[in-house]
Formats: sequence, C-alpha cells, structure tokens
Amino acid sequence: MIVDDNELMRKEISKSVAFLADTILECYDGEHAVLSCVDFMPDWILMDIKMPTMNGITAAEKIKGIIPHVKIAFVTSYDNPYFRRAADSIGVEHYFLKTNLLEIRKVLDDSQG
Repeated sequence: MIVDDNELMRKEISKSVAFLADTILECYDGEHAVLSCVDFMPDWILMDIKMPTMNGITAAEKIKGIIPHVKIAFVTSYDNPYFRRAADSIGVEHYFLKTNLLEIRKVLDDSQG
C-alpha cells in the first residue's frame, strides 16, 4: 500500500517497488489508508507523514492497532528528529526520504529474501 496526498509521488513510489508486489493499493491520505487496510491486508505500507485529513503518524498508529504485524515505512520530505522519534515510538520499521527512492527498493527486496 502506498499512501501519499501527491498523486505523482504515489505513482513514482509505485513504479519503484512494482516488481516486489502482486498488487499495490494507492491511498490519497491516512484516513483512506486506515479504512482500506482491513480489506486489503497489506504486507507493507509506504506512507507520507504530512497529509490532509489524517497525517501519517496518526494513520500508522491506528493501522498498527488494527494489524499489528503490518510493516510500515514513512516516505517523507522531512528529515525531522520529532517525526523520527514518533515513528520509532509507534513501531514504524523504516524512515525514508523522498530524495532516495532506491533505498526503499533495496530494503523491501532484502526483506523478502
């Protein structure tokens, strides 16, 4: 599952990890992700932090409460210590910057292998 309010970024992330997944669901905000995660049951969620309606931190917290085993990675433009601590405190597995999408491919590929 890819969650980002920027459609172009969702498509870019989706292209970069498409070879690793049978199906990718794209969501435009955290609320849509929370509502969709039960039916979709993703193995991984790649999620932006700053989004309208519901931010990624709140959404990740809610999703982890529903599906504790799901792996979540933040994919963000913000290299911010507060956001990194929040990610750690809710059990987010990785924190990627949007400037390095190749790192996402490597981590996801290694986790499958």
